[in-house]
Amino acid sequence: MKKILLSTTLFFFFTGCSDNATVVRYNTQDKVLPCLRLVVFPPDALITQTLAGMYSFDNNCSYELQASQKNGIMCNSNQNAPQKALSNFPHGYIRLDIYKEHKPYYSYYKDLTDTLTQEDIKEGFIRLKNDVHLK
Repeated sequence: MKKILLSTTLFFFFTGCSDNATVVRYNTQDKVLPCLRLVVFPPDALITQTLAGMYSFDNNCSYELQASQKNGIMCNSNQNAPQKALSNFPHGYIRLDIYKEHKPYYSYYKDLTDTLTQEDIKEGFIRLKNDVHLK
């Protein structure tokens, strides 16, 4: 478990501040997910309402979708100076992580250049739904 957490942290550290979505699938044995339980932390009405409109979550499901977002972050790496100077550099992110019995199952992460929108949430959930073959 510690190795998974460390590798995930390092992965996001080195891939953070890019503009493409990053997906990590930890478990490839389960072919279809039967259900999801939703946890939004910290609480966010836009995320909760958007996801609830896209899927019927089951509070008794063993697969937990943890959704989170953050705005107003700064990437201070010197390696990114040319990107900061020449482009609309990310200042936030959205994360959609699935856990089964407290073990990581799937992770979707995307840097955002603007404030989180309903389209960002929908795009992430559609990708997740297709990747894990959600019923």
